[in-house]
Amino acid sequence: MTRLKLHLLPPSPNNVKVLLALKLKGLDFDTVPYGGFDGREALVEATGQPLTPVLEHDGRKVYDSFGILRYLDANFGGPRLFSSTREGMRAIERWEDLARNGFGAALGLMLAQLLEGKDDPDKTALAERTINQLAVRLEDALQASPYLMGDEPNAADLTLAPFVLPVVVDPSSADLNPLLQYVAKRVRLAGRFAKTHAWVERVMAIDHSTAAV
Repeated sequence: MTRLKLHLLPPSPNNVKVLLALKLKGLDFDTVPYGGFDGREALVEATGQPLTPVLEHDGRKVYDSFGILRYLDANFGGPRLFSSTREGMRAIERWEDLARNGFGAALGLMLAQLLEGKDDPDKTALAERTINQLAVRLEDALQASPYLMGDEPNAADLTLAPFVLPVVVDPSSADLNPLLQYVAKRVRLAGRFAKTHAWVERVMAIDHSTAAV
């Protein structure tokens, strides 16, 4: 079998999600990093499109982080990322939607400012307010178990934790990528969400190398 290859164009919580999934499943893989946004031309040449992550396996190129996680579950062993029940899959999909359209939208407000090179206090305040409102759902889900859907991590945790990471990570760390640094210095998750803070650390510990991705 051809060794798995993962193309990465940081910064991206979706890249982190796939890295965590590969580590959780215990799969061997190589990473192909590109030089930030300046590396997009090389990425397009290598994969045929401008976004990451992209997974290569046996001549196939698999796009979109949501699709990649499903591909990994369908083609490899190791811990299951998705539920075997309809109800479980619906629950995971709700958490995925919260990552994409909830936390992702809030982080998008910050990314836009970073790319424009100009701070907007109103948008930053909105992002922080939105993130802290959404975190109530995480905190509630974590009252009875260490992960969002039970005692073991699944796709819900791997998808959401990288979107929450920027607002709980130590902003003084010199290893953080530009987006993490930018967000961490401006938007914080309130200390009252103690279980959410601990959950992010627990999920990210699946692969310590992802903290600065």
